[in-house]
Amino acid sequence: MRERKKILLVIFLMIAVAFSGCTKANDDNNNDDVAANQEEAYVVTLYFANEEYIQSGDESMDKMLSYQDEVIADEDSVYIDTLEKLRELPNTQCSSSINDKIQFIDVTLEEGTGYVDLASEGLNGGSLEEMFLVSQIVDTLIGSFDQISQVVFLVDGEPAETLMGHVDTLEPFTEDLF
Repeated sequence: MRERKKILLVIFLMIAVAFSGCTKANDDNNNDDVAANQEEAYVVTLYFANEEYIQSGDESMDKMLSYQDEVIADEDSVYIDTLEKLRELPNTQCSSSINDKIQFIDVTLEEGTGYVDLASEGLNGGSLEEMFLVSQIVDTLIGSFDQISQVVFLVDGEPAETLMGHVDTLEPFTEDLF
């Protein structure tokens, strides 16, 4: 009888250990899911139009100015959160084509290409404004994220010939327009 109790106790302990290992594995998997969606700090390079160039038209000047900043975001939203930072001017030397009219629907990454989907509403302006809009987005994404080597623009989820009627946006951009 004692021998039987010992065997049952050993079996019970083995089962308890096995189940506790399974629970631990599930806890680890849940922690991995939570960790994947946790916000992190990303150092990014934001590009803005040089206000002095816009005012003077002096072609010898830099047309774009870059600034380092930090974006706190999770992995799924870091690209769109970075582009949203282009609404915040770092100083009076800068201008931005990303204003309240410009709405980002989504920014995704696929095989080195950043897809920037803009809402059609609010996409209007002159050629210089469109050039700065494209350049700000392209330079910021490529300059901030090693995994992005080119940028494709979509409007309302579809490829568009142009954003504001002046710049051909059917081909991917690997650099700014200036």
